[in-house]
Amino acid sequence: MTDVISREVLLVSYPSGLPNADNFTIAQTKLAPLQDGQVLVRNLYMSVDLYMRGRMSNRKSYVTPFELGKPLNGGAVGEVFESRANWTLQKKGK
Repeated sequence: MTDVISREVLLVSYPSGLPNADNFTIAQTKLAPLQDGQVLVRNLYMSVDLYMRGRMSNRKSYVTPFELGKPLNGGAVGEVFESRANWTLQKKGK
């Protein structure tokens, strides 16, 4: 595998009102080579659900707030870019 650089969206400040570009930054991180059993997924789409707005503040909520300076997390749709997992598919009933 050649070097893989990950682009991550980081929350750098909690919004006051509606979120804007100043509340986020893009960081690049060189990924370590995959170990046995690991899979590297290229995210194509990330869900931006309403509950995520509650995670963009540091006040008490039913969800844990996003940490400043850390990548955002949430549901995503992606494709396997590289795999070191040994998966086998089996037919149902066998």
